[in-house]
Amino acid sequence: MDDMKVYNRAFISTCIAISIPFFVWGNTISHLPWIASKINMSHSTIGYFFMIFAIINLLTSQVVGRYIAPVIGSRNTLTIGAIIFSPSPYFFGFSNSVPFFLLSAIPCGIGIGFLWSTATAVTNLIEDKTNRILQTYLSAFFSLGFLFGGLCSGIIQRYQFDTYNLFSLLIIIAIISPIFVFYLGLSKSKDNIQKTEKFSIPEKDILIYGLYLFIFFGSIGAISDWSPLWFKNELLTSSTLASLTIVAWGSGETIGKFLGSSLIKKTNERIIGGYLSFFGCSIYLIIVFFGDPYLILIGLFLIGFCSANFVPVLFRLGLKNTKENVNTTSANISTIGFFGFLVVPALIGYSAEINSIGFNVKLISVVWLVNFIFFLYTTRVNLSQAIKNT
Repeated sequence: MDDMKVYNRAFISTCIAISIPFFVWGNTISHLPWIASKINMSHSTIGYFFMIFAIINLLTSQVVGRYIAPVIGSRNTLTIGAIIFSPSPYFFGFSNSVPFFLLSAIPCGIGIGFLWSTATAVTNLIEDKTNRILQTYLSAFFSLGFLFGGLCSGIIQRYQFDTYNLFSLLIIIAIISPIFVFYLGLSKSKDNIQKTEKFSIPEKDILIYGLYLFIFFGSIGAISDWSPLWFKNELLTSSTLASLTIVAWGSGETIGKFLGSSLIKKTNERIIGGYLSFFGCSIYLIIVFFGDPYLILIGLFLIGFCSANFVPVLFRLGLKNTKENVNTTSANISTIGFFGFLVVPALIGYSAEINSIGFNVKLISVVWLVNFIFFLYTTRVNLSQAIKNT
């Protein structure tokens, strides 16, 4: 088998490893009103779930990125991550109490900790070997899994199929997926994962990029993950319409990411990652103040499309502007970013109990605007320095 086929198979492996967990998560988020009602779960408890997930994830991603992946290889790391994640659908769907639901953060956090930074590092390696832009496509499969999860959930709720059967099917899918991840994964001889580095404070540029990801990841739940609850409980829509929030967001993100590579080639990363994100967020903020559910669905599609490539562009720029190895850099950016899940969702959950989810959506939209403005400033400074050094 020639090298190009090997790298193509390996990229498919990373896409499967990422998309299946977020297919499960898309179904779970769409059924969050059902889960919350079943076990009498408050908004603040949902925030605590994200916080527990973040603690476990950031610790796991650092250990995996520095010590595990370089030793056992990316294929084994991704396979183990997929196996560890596989019990999550059981905890999500069959929980009969709040503590039992919170337990789902353990396999979910450890599994994603194995998968996310490793998949990003492997994709960067494949980009270098094949001279293609692939981070946007990897991120697209993340969104594709989320989108199909929302679509699946919408169909289940529209035709009133048994929800427990859905989560039973998700358990089977999650158990089977590691087989394909391992079979298609990159062999150790091709891995070329660099030697581990001792823990140290990340470089200045990596800290800055990590901060932008911290804000993005920490607050994304108020715009996407909390939307079904917002529609069902505050805008008083049907469960089917509430599940369409995931479809609107996911379809916008998926389309945007699949077009990301060609858009970056035709323009540049700063326009696609910064200016387009700022434009989409501005329009969405205006739409939210109208409060019409159908307009908000359009707004969710728009902001999903416009901000779709912010994360892959941020990773690409971060990996270009570092002297550390890609595995360590990927783990550092991911860790700082997922640390946002540790702080912000708990604050959002607490604030939602007092002010409403709608208030938080408006507030977070403003925060996103500021985040994109500073991202544009940083990329302008880095670009000016690069030109000056040439």
